[in-house]
Amino acid sequence: MASEESHNIKPPSEQSTTELIASAKLVAEAAQSALKRESDKVDKAKLADAAGDLLDAAGKYAKLDDKQGIGQYVDKAADYLHNYQGGGGGAPSQPAESKGEESGGGGGGLGGLANLAGGFFKK
Repeated sequence: MASEESHNIKPPSEQSTTELIASAKLVAEAAQSALKRESDKVDKAKLADAAGDLLDAAGKYAKLDDKQGIGQYVDKAADYLHNYQGGGGGAPSQPAESKGEESGGGGGGLGGLANLAGGFFKK
């Protein structure tokens, strides 16, 4: 368990391959639990953080630009997942500037993807 807690402390750029594999394993186990209709057994806060770690790594290894293109959406999604608290409260509140982007319709439909991800964690 200490290794799971220690990977939360490091910035995404310093994630080791082992820590990323542990995150991928956690996400895969959660998917299996969901298919078995046992999603209540999943620690959703840890799952969200692990998924955020994977998105951070994908953005780093794909050399996505955080300021434009799909990289900005990957970065926002990773931040959203890292800020997820779990519990019955649902998804974290969004900053005012990101709310306007999603409802404006010009974001390419990725705002709907964030809503879909938030819906998964509400279950």
